[in-house]
Amino acid sequence: MKLKIVIVSGIALIALVAVSGLFYLRSLDKYRVSEQNRTVYVERTENGFQLIRNGEPFIIQGGGGDSYFEELASVGGNTVRIFSTDDIGEKLDEAHRHNLAVIVDIWLPYYSTEYDMYAGDVVETLRQEIADLVNEHKDHPALLIWNLGNEINYPLVFRKNSFIRIFNDLVSMVQELDPNHPVSTSIIGAGRKTMSSVFFHSPHLDIIAFNTFGNTAFVNDHLAQTSFLFGPRPYFFSELGPTGPWESQFTSWGSPIEAPTFVKSELYRSRIELMKANEQASSLGALVFYWGSKLERTHTWFSLFKDDRKSESVRVIESVWKQSGEPVPTSGLEYMLVNKRRAENNIILSPGESSVAEIFFKENPSDSLVLKWEIYPEAWYSDTHELVVENYIPVGTFLGFEENQVRFRAPLREGPYRIFAYVYNEDGTFASTNIPFYVLNNH
Repeated sequence: MKLKIVIVSGIALIALVAVSGLFYLRSLDKYRVSEQNRTVYVERTENGFQLIRNGEPFIIQGGGGDSYFEELASVGGNTVRIFSTDDIGEKLDEAHRHNLAVIVDIWLPYYSTEYDMYAGDVVETLRQEIADLVNEHKDHPALLIWNLGNEINYPLVFRKNSFIRIFNDLVSMVQELDPNHPVSTSIIGAGRKTMSSVFFHSPHLDIIAFNTFGNTAFVNDHLAQTSFLFGPRPYFFSELGPTGPWESQFTSWGSPIEAPTFVKSELYRSRIELMKANEQASSLGALVFYWGSKLERTHTWFSLFKDDRKSESVRVIESVWKQSGEPVPTSGLEYMLVNKRRAENNIILSPGESSVAEIFFKENPSDSLVLKWEIYPEAWYSDTHELVVENYIPVGTFLGFEENQVRFRAPLREGPYRIFAYVYNEDGTFASTNIPFYVLNNH
């Protein structure tokens, strides 16, 4: 019985390799020299792939967001990924004014085995909306790539299902309507199973894109393993950033512990440099996340801007993009303690309890720094901006300020909170750190 299983498994593997090889050879057609009349296309090279735009090699270097285009261009960015097609015409125009190329996300419903978002008339409506979008903007000079779907939970199946067939039809439709710009899709991380499913079932997709954070270091290994079956494929990092809330250490009540700005800055640096090392192979570039302000568990976790100030991480990103080699000036902000305890110590306070938060610097801070403190209820979900950020705990909670510390009164209502500290620099940048704490009513 075991012998039969081994033989059958071996035959299945050989068949999979053969079919995958056939699909790969067919998919190479889109990278041939005959495509050089296109405005933007992916070219096969001796070492891998490269993106060609207006007849010149183009490496994606930019951010994902829909604001601060001028600032993006000023620090060396050449591309912006726009997540929403609302007012997309105006955003394309603004990007073009700043000489930025644009990756336009085309929204697709999330695939689920529990409910069918692609049933009935939904597909035809979706198809028409996408066709109208592509036809209206396909000739815009700023357009770089159509990104068809972001983290759509591409199914891990051996046989094509209705979702995959519809997805492939939409890929073909966009390619037919606009043969001058590649079509990509963004997947979570760089999981081997998801990559293999996409490569196997959607070989005519021009590019695959990865949203990677803490798992960025695994991309090369996973690509090497999948290329054994499916051959090398062009890719770019559609989101590249610091370790996400879902990957972080948690408190005992489930709040993720956020790294201070200087740690995030070094993660941006190391992950961009890792990406750049791949540009001689199949990597087409990367987009840092998030170019703007965004609430995702906290309003500072991914935000590279706050109150129209750049995060100190932006200076670090600029130094890598421009390869300046010069040291980047920072405030030196390192970390915070509450009652001399770190976040890992699971800080639990009583309602109204007086406590002390203190921030620490690598060296004596400049007298020109401006320090600001805030307390917010914990943001359990990313769609609670009005409930969390716009309704923070009143400033009367703070009892006194002394140099790098503040005495504050814990909120009276039981639940999870965070205390934030921001340091504003004279050069218009900021750094931040925060600690989650829990208010527990023992009575």
